[in-house]
Amino acid sequence: MADERTDSAPESDAPRYGKRVYVYFALLVLLTAAVFAVKARWQSRAYVTQVMVDGMSVVTRDEVVRLMKLAPRTPMYETDLTVLQRNIMANTFVRTAVVKRDAPSTLRVTVVERTPAALLMAGELYYIDPEGVVLPYIASSETYDIPVISGVDSSARITVGTRIANPDVHEALRIVAAARAAGDGIFHALSEVRLRRGKDIVLYSFDAGIPILFGRGDAARKLVTLDAFWQTFVVNGSTTDIQYIDVRYDGQVVVSRRPSRQENTL
Repeated sequence: MADERTDSAPESDAPRYGKRVYVYFALLVLLTAAVFAVKARWQSRAYVTQVMVDGMSVVTRDEVVRLMKLAPRTPMYETDLTVLQRNIMANTFVRTAVVKRDAPSTLRVTVVERTPAALLMAGELYYIDPEGVVLPYIASSETYDIPVISGVDSSARITVGTRIANPDVHEALRIVAAARAAGDGIFHALSEVRLRRGKDIVLYSFDAGIPILFGRGDAARKLVTLDAFWQTFVVNGSTTDIQYIDVRYDGQVVVSRRPSRQENTL
C-alpha cells in the first residue's frame, strides 16, 4: 500500500507587534500635535506689517491700503481675505482684486483696473469702460487717447459705478471697439462719437473735425472700409475742402467737397 503524503504549505508566522510600535505611534501623534500647536501659536501672534500692491495705474497704493481698512496689529492669519477684496473693489476703477498672504507678515494685492474706452459727456464729464460701466473723471498719471461720446441726454441720471442702460451709448461703444480693431490709424483719428437720440450717429475726426456720417449698425465693416479710405486719401492728402464723409452705404465711402458740392463715390 502506497504511503499517503499530504503536502501542506507552512503556516506563516502571524505578525507580532511589540510595545515599541505603539510607543512610536504615540510619540508621532504627540509630535504632530506639538507642531500644530506651535504653528497655531505663531500664527496667532503674527501681524500684518506690509502691503504690496500690483497692477495699478489709476488707483494708488495708498488708496488700496485705505480701502482695506486694516486696523493696527491686524492678525496675519485670522483676517478674512474676501472681506479685504470686497473693500478694495468699492473703488469703481477696480474690476477685480485678489489678496494673498506672503509669510511672515506681508499681504500681496493684485488689482485689475477698469480701462476707460471713451469719455462720456452727459452734463458732466465721465469715463466709461467697454462694458458701459460709468467711471469718475479723475486726474491720474495715466493718459488715455480715447474719443468722446457726446449727445447724451444731460437730464438722464448717470450713476458712477453702474452700467449705463442707454442703447445709443452702447452703440457708440461698439463703434469705438470696432475702430480700435480696425487699426491704430483710424482709431487715433477718431475724436468724437456724436449721438442723435436714436438717429444716425455722426463721427468727428481730429483732422479739421471732418464729420463722418456713420449711421447705425455694421460698425466693423464700416470702420474697415473707412480705414482703407483714410490711409489712402486722407493721411497724406489735403482735407480742407472736405465737407463730410458718408459711410452709410454698403462698401462705399462718399465724400462731399465744399467748392463744387459734388459727391464722388470712391
